[in-house]
Amino acid sequence: MSARAELAIDWVAPPFAGHLFPIVALAAGLAARGFTRQRVLSTPGACDSVQAQRLEFVPLLAAREHEVSSVANTPARVGFAPWRLLAQLRQNLALCGDIQRELDAVWSRAQPDVVIADFTLPFAGHLAEARGARWWTSMPSPCALETRRGTPSYLGGWIDHGAAWSRLRDRAGCLAVRGTKLALGRLVRHELAALGVPRLYREDGTEVAYSRERILALGAREFEFDRPDWPAAVEFVGPVTASARADAEGAPDAALTPVPGREPSFEPGRVHILVSLGTHLGWAKERAVRATIAAARALPEWRFHFTRGRAGLDAAERDDVALADAPPNWTAYDYVAYDQHLARYDVALIHGGTGVTYACLERGIPMLVWPHDYDQFDHAARVVASGAGRRFRARRLAQDLVALNGGLAPARRPGVRTGGRPGGGPGGLSVERDAAARMGEALRGYDAVSALERRLGALVGEAPLEPRPIPRTAL
Repeated sequence: MSARAELAIDWVAPPFAGHLFPIVALAAGLAARGFTRQRVLSTPGACDSVQAQRLEFVPLLAAREHEVSSVANTPARVGFAPWRLLAQLRQNLALCGDIQRELDAVWSRAQPDVVIADFTLPFAGHLAEARGARWWTSMPSPCALETRRGTPSYLGGWIDHGAAWSRLRDRAGCLAVRGTKLALGRLVRHELAALGVPRLYREDGTEVAYSRERILALGAREFEFDRPDWPAAVEFVGPVTASARADAEGAPDAALTPVPGREPSFEPGRVHILVSLGTHLGWAKERAVRATIAAARALPEWRFHFTRGRAGLDAAERDDVALADAPPNWTAYDYVAYDQHLARYDVALIHGGTGVTYACLERGIPMLVWPHDYDQFDHAARVVASGAGRRFRARRLAQDLVALNGGLAPARRPGVRTGGRPGGGPGGLSVERDAAARMGEALRGYDAVSALERRLGALVGEAPLEPRPIPRTAL
């Protein structure tokens, strides 16, 4: 047996598409390169997605799966409201003790050498370290990392202006973010102590929520705002979108989760717009339906495809979308697989989730970003700063789309069956499309599976290879 095949790797992730699917894609790619001793640990809803890639699955929290779902599927926006953040934090911490106990039981039977845990599950990493395993963090949203310099996140989508006043603003924002975390940590200090976390920050100022050895930033440094003090453990390995990348050597070439239902249909000569609010945000989808139906009535020549985001991971999924009175050019689908269909759209109206944002950039699709919660405002800021899209707001959605229509002209794109194509003109998206294409070209320089192969290979005595140098500035 080769050294690669002997290295025991456990992946731990919540059953949410933006967190689970990248991990499954990476594990499948590594398995094809000889790292065959891998397991994926999550709640039972993730089982089909994991086993579809011929990976070993270990269930966690089988009796509390609905509670896990409710942590992310909040009834209203959480935002930066401290009381909502505290309620969500306590709800999460109430599950962590059981997670640790179940992981401890699993690892008592079969100890892994490396644990790669999603950034939302730091307690899995702390337990792994306590048991003598290496802990690496999987970070699909690098902007969530806290630094003391640069433009902070979670403040409504601040943009890096590069001016003296914005540096002062950024410094104040960084202090506000850290102060809020410390205050919340103080309020849950007893729960944290019970989980073996006596403090939120290490002596060097880095957060204990992330590995001190390696943070796998599943994004592109070119897309991020410049931060002079990224944690030393951070390595940008490139994005891994919701489905396995077809161009990654050894990775599967099919969608990670086959979701039954209708496939989207496309009409030649029409502009097609994908409307996606991801797999959460049930509270926002009804409003999105009303807004996009109004836009569809005002733009009968456009074809609106609204995806409910049913990724088949949550047993509690339900239809929060009322479809009454929808015009014929507005269609709802349970799930639209980005790897199969996204390239056929002319424009995407998205919430700013990590997966769909990078999927659009990879394919050069201009974005209209309508953020709702969490880090979505920060992704919207990065989309705008990169020139790859515009930020939209609900109250003017129909009017703004109608204004765009003056610069949109159907035109066939080579190799794509849809006929619509955002064109030139003062209201069109040609500038954004070109910027998205440039960023997509930069993303093609990354290969996350190869980056992990290099790092894991070094653990088993293989000669380390130097990673590709990554520019620090955006395109």
